[in-house]
Amino acid sequence: MARILVVDDRAENRDLLRVLFGYFGHDVTMSANGADAVRAALAESPDLVVMDIAMPGIDGYAAARLMRSERALDGVPLVAVSATGSANLELVREAGFDAFYPLPIEPRDFVARLEPLLRERDAAGDPTRSQLRGRSDGGVPAARPDR
Repeated sequence: MARILVVDDRAENRDLLRVLFGYFGHDVTMSANGADAVRAALAESPDLVVMDIAMPGIDGYAAARLMRSERALDGVPLVAVSATGSANLELVREAGFDAFYPLPIEPRDFVARLEPLLRERDAAGDPTRSQLRGRSDGGVPAARPDR
């Protein structure tokens, strides 16, 4: 089971990702802004951080830079998620993120794309307890377009 930090200023987005990752058996910690995310990452030592870009105060770009400056967070994959049209892979990479996924996400595809980040972390000798894997039935909750 992986420890995943979800960072988004919108409660509904945090809750959606908490349910999705929880469905796959992972522990989820949540933060509503960049400053809290940096503190939580240092305190919790997550296996993966999934963070929104556009947040008030310290945005995802600044929070990613702060996390990358912390030795204790070396090797923790940072994944940017955003519905912001101005976000792009180049800006995301410059801030220190390992990957970028525009919102909305397709749950099964999103989880499948995160698995290699945890495998790479595990191969590097980091203490990842598992990879993102679904239940034996392979099921993923269906996305509800009305929500």
